[in-house]
Amino acid sequence: MGLQRDFTFLHCADLHLDSPFRGVRSYSPAIAGMLQDAVFKSFERVVDLALRERVDFVLLSGDLYDSADRSLSAQLALRRQLLRLSQAGIFVYMVHGNHDPLSGDRAKLSLPERVFQFKGEVEVCPLYGKNDTLIGHIAGYSYPTGDERGNVAIQMAKALESRKGFNVALLHCNVGGMEGHENYAPCSIEDLRDSSVDYWALGHIHRPMILSCENPLVVYPGTIQGRSVRETGPRGCYLVTVSAQGSISPIFYPTDKIRWWEETLDISSVEEEQVLMDTIENLRGKYRKEAEGRGIMLRVTLTGNTSLYRRLGRDGFMETLIGELNREEEALSDFVWIEAIQNKTRPDYSIENLRKTQTFVGDFLREMDTVRSQIRDNETLFALMDEGLGNGRWRRGDLEPYLQTLEREDIAQILEKAAIKGLDGLLKGENDPCVS
Repeated sequence: MGLQRDFTFLHCADLHLDSPFRGVRSYSPAIAGMLQDAVFKSFERVVDLALRERVDFVLLSGDLYDSADRSLSAQLALRRQLLRLSQAGIFVYMVHGNHDPLSGDRAKLSLPERVFQFKGEVEVCPLYGKNDTLIGHIAGYSYPTGDERGNVAIQMAKALESRKGFNVALLHCNVGGMEGHENYAPCSIEDLRDSSVDYWALGHIHRPMILSCENPLVVYPGTIQGRSVRETGPRGCYLVTVSAQGSISPIFYPTDKIRWWEETLDISSVEEEQVLMDTIENLRGKYRKEAEGRGIMLRVTLTGNTSLYRRLGRDGFMETLIGELNREEEALSDFVWIEAIQNKTRPDYSIENLRKTQTFVGDFLREMDTVRSQIRDNETLFALMDEGLGNGRWRRGDLEPYLQTLEREDIAQILEKAAIKGLDGLLKGENDPCVS
């Protein structure tokens, strides 16, 4: 590699400036506003870290904005932070991804000095560090439109062949077709390893991960700020140190202003609503203590066999419970907001024992087991619905687009809930205190 000195750089991606947080806004405009501001504050923290560590350069691996038609406020906010880096003598190299392609609507704003934005084709430019020192070369590619399906990584690897110094490739892509993510700019890990690139600075996957720890390093920094319950845990960027001998050491630094978490509570022993509320409050206290001043978005899933099962399922019960729990949290900077409470409890009787009985209830449970075993995918679900409800009678055309999005696990959970709901109805008796 032949490096003259040690150097450091910062790698982040998927800023998603101006995320709308529509789902959160529906139940708390104030919390949604704090979340939206948190995205900008998180990038400010990234820049603070770069200045504090006096890094040589910063890499931004795409999806800087949340949409192609980025707002003027988001563009100005990004420019302010880039200007801070430029004025400190720090170079910035950035690309655009599927959320913010070059074809999107943009204001005509000049980029600060030392900021290089790659075009809609593979480019290679010199990689500079402190005092304009040449470190090596960097290849980058910005999406011309929001649907890049070509293997850009191979082009970038070829463009960096025989280049001297430290070589970086900056790309928004899906390595190995990771599930749950659109297969933009698809490539394999072998495509990246079989190259003269020293560091693949990737974006698109929102979870921080290092796919290759040896030369070349292949790194996804994830988002700088979690935006939903699908992005739980610490979010941030990588501070990377490269020695003159060529060893590369990445360290993850959290930059999130608000953090998302999920927690499961087994309430098998809980029989009173007050005890349930106290249990959730104790959980809230635990997260507030560990949050280090951050706001917390917390989703709670209730499990276990409990006598509260029917009450939890009553219309409006969960909404009222969440509203009461969150009543004073908006005013706190270190809030722990109960984002949702999912009820996955079961009645406090043995379904397994009932299934074995030679009764109507036992027949019902065994029939539901048979139905669940027959459903392998969406098509078998549709076929069973046609058979049971009559072809066309269930307005297949209206419902099919929604049902097509269900995974097999989702269908299984829905069927289990339906079985418990039906069983609960069959077992309701005159002495049941929940019967009105």
